[in-house]
Order: sequence, then structure tokens, then C-alpha cells
Amino acid sequence: MLGAAGLLLLLAAAAAPAALAQEAAAPDLPAEVEEAGLRLDKQLMCPICPGETLNQSQTALAKQMRAAVRQRLLAGESEQEVKDYFVSVYGESVLAEPPRRGFGLTAWLVPAAVAVAGLGTLVFVLRSMRRSNARQAAAPATPPDPALADYLRAVDAELGIGGGGGGAREGGKADDG
Repeated sequence: MLGAAGLLLLLAAAAAPAALAQEAAAPDLPAEVEEAGLRLDKQLMCPICPGETLNQSQTALAKQMRAAVRQRLLAGESEQEVKDYFVSVYGESVLAEPPRRGFGLTAWLVPAAVAVAGLGTLVFVLRSMRRSNARQAAAPATPPDPALADYLRAVDAELGIGGGGGGAREGGKADDG
């Protein structure tokens, strides 16, 4: 049985070769090339990792793509040329951001349209609620039905909460119930 210390030692031993290999594989690059590479790593998706950009993915393919990005940048290609290369190889699905033309434009326009429509609906509903409340407050109270008024006075009288009517009807007779 491995104790906690043994398990930590085993994990450290397993992670060390990968860390050393990654350090050895990354040559000293000019700062501007590395910065451009990091920007591109965030703009390109790993083709085999669902929803991960190159800077997030740890697969062998993503590592190869990161290395290819830097090689192309060192060779003098612009960031757009590097992106165009990967689009030619993997298709537009390799781009983390959908293109702002053609069908990809819907990914940019639909959320904005939904937000505007939702805001418009909210304003419409709130205004209609304010108007209906104002109409109800301004509307004169409807006179109660005489039979209902008699019944309510009788109930008030039995509960002893009547105000001056004593439970008698308008005709002066007491209610039998």
C-alpha cells in the first residue's frame, strides 16, 4: 500500500519527464514572436478537443500546432497568414471566433437581436402593467350589489364587527341567517 507521501512521489515522478520535455522543446524565441504565438493560440481551436483552444489543450496535436504557429511566425509570416494556413488545412472550424461574414455573421447578430427584442418586450410589459394599475386606481369603485351588502352586514353583525348597522337590513328587519 502506498501512503500519501508515496502517492505524491509517484505523481511527481510521472509529471517530471513531461515538464522537462516541454522545456527542452521550447527554444528561446523573440518576445514579439512568443506574444504573437500566444495570441494565435487563443484564436485557434484544437481540432480534436471539443471547445478548447490551442492554449488550453494539452494533446500532442495541439502541441504540434503551437510549434507550427511559432515556426511560421519565425519564418516571417503574419498572424493572418498563419491563421489562413490553419483554415486551409482544418477548415473554418479551427477558428475560435466565427468569421464576421456569411453564415458566421449570424453568430454575431443573433445574440444582439435577442437582447434587443428581450429589452423591448420587458419595456412593453412594464408599461402595460403601469397603465393597467393606473386605470384600476382611477376607476370609480363599482357600487356593491344590494343583496351582497345585506349579506355582508349580517355577517358583520354575527361576528360583532359591524359599524353602527347592528346587523339590521336597510328595511329595519334583522336577518334570520
